[in-house]
Amino acid sequence: MGKIIKRDETDEASNFKIRFKGIERYHEYSSIAEFVKEWRDYDEYVQEEILPLEEKKSEARRRIDLFLRRIKNVPTHNDKDYYNWKARG
Repeated sequence: MGKIIKRDETDEASNFKIRFKGIERYHEYSSIAEFVKEWRDYDEYVQEEILPLEEKKSEARRRIDLFLRRIKNVPTHNDKDYYNWKARG
């Protein structure tokens, strides 16, 4: 486990733990690296995920289409295949 030190380079956190109660259980981490693997900054999330959806509709729609194409292999070469894929859900 990496050490945690203050900005003035003093080491006061020899037994460092992050512990908080979530909705259904307690979360406990013994290093910042563990904590960062599972959690992210809400402001960063809003900037990356939410604000782009509030752009003009064509830009938001384009981003959604690119995302779906990456994860679901949306057929785009002809309308018939696209509508069949869409009907399957």
